[in-house]
Amino acid sequence: MINYLKDIIDLKEYIGTEPFYGIRLNEKKLSRQKLLKEFGTDISPCPFHKDGYYITSEARTGLHPYHLLGGFYIQEPSAMSAVTALDVQKEDIVFDCCAAPGSKTTAIANDCKILVSNEISASRVQALISNIERMGISNALILNSDTKALAGAFSGYFDKVLVDSPCSGEGMFRKHPDILENWSCELVKMCAERSREVLENTSKTLKAGGRLVYSTCTFNTLENEEVILDFLQAHPEFECVDTGLCKGSGGLLGLTNAKRITPSDGGEGHFVCALQKTKETEKNYPKPFKTKADFKNLAGIIKRDALSGFGLLSVNGTDYAVPFEMPSPKGVRIMRAGVKLGSQQGKVWRPEHHLFTAFSGFENEIQLTKEQFESFYKGEQLCCDSSLKGFTAVYYDGLSAGFGKASGGVLKNHLPKGLRML
Repeated sequence: MINYLKDIIDLKEYIGTEPFYGIRLNEKKLSRQKLLKEFGTDISPCPFHKDGYYITSEARTGLHPYHLLGGFYIQEPSAMSAVTALDVQKEDIVFDCCAAPGSKTTAIANDCKILVSNEISASRVQALISNIERMGISNALILNSDTKALAGAFSGYFDKVLVDSPCSGEGMFRKHPDILENWSCELVKMCAERSREVLENTSKTLKAGGRLVYSTCTFNTLENEEVILDFLQAHPEFECVDTGLCKGSGGLLGLTNAKRITPSDGGEGHFVCALQKTKETEKNYPKPFKTKADFKNLAGIIKRDALSGFGLLSVNGTDYAVPFEMPSPKGVRIMRAGVKLGSQQGKVWRPEHHLFTAFSGFENEIQLTKEQFESFYKGEQLCCDSSLKGFTAVYYDGLSAGFGKASGGVLKNHLPKGLRML
């Protein structure tokens, strides 16, 4: 791999050196002031995203309460650049077509109206759903379909499209040295062909005037510039535009508006290219879900005004809170629409974890101490005020940790077993 890339980048000087680590703040859950106070000199701003920070390897941990509760996302710094280049606006309807495990989806969601996130791998889509729940996202439609089906379901529909294409990963060798062992020219060619197909199909979902960002975490031109140049030759309705990124060098092969980020720029490695669609092509706008305004099962659990802007969707006994404008596409596999609220289990309706991470304004709430939080995350029941009765939102330092059911001065733990630290 090193020899293959010698004319693009000399990787020898980076072998055995420390990679960059980063986190991205989720302001829906955690204030910037709290984050800075917690980590102090262990973090510093990174130039690739407005909420991105470098973090020292010593401070980096996936078991920090703020991470467990969705206050921040652990992400390689230069990987944040693709979302910055996408330039998401509050009224945008956005498509993230290769979304798992959710690093870019969770960066987009808070800044747009509706987000459609797709992952073709059935196993990886579960990680995507888990991160969406952890980060408290309420406006995402999660799909598990191939891009050809998506092109038909959403023709000319989206304001913004992100194609963070699966690649050979040459920009991740410091974090994952096995890439050096498993890399091959055949892998590069296979990834490039797959990227061509993904870009071809997903480009059809963009509306006129819309913006598509294509990105990879690899260095070779076959998966980057050559994919884009071939696409532009076949699609005169697209043009390459400035990414808006302040770090990195221009693309190769004359594609100067693209950006190449290398370790010398402060990130492990990313290629980012922004494309603008200049004229309309075929359109197919899916209708919104048919929802009801009746959230009767949530009476006594959450205040009604907390669900403003959402309708109730019931599917096979399970209830979801769905934004009114969320599309209901045909011919694709839907894994999650909006927020999973709860389901009917026999004669009893039981809420879900996602309800408590995505919303605020619950009738019963309890704030945990650090010791209580640690017990809660072990799945243990807690003592609580005897006046509390029924389903109760659980918070630690202002961040939602899930919920329990209070009765007789005891809070029974309802944290999903898969999230518990046994």
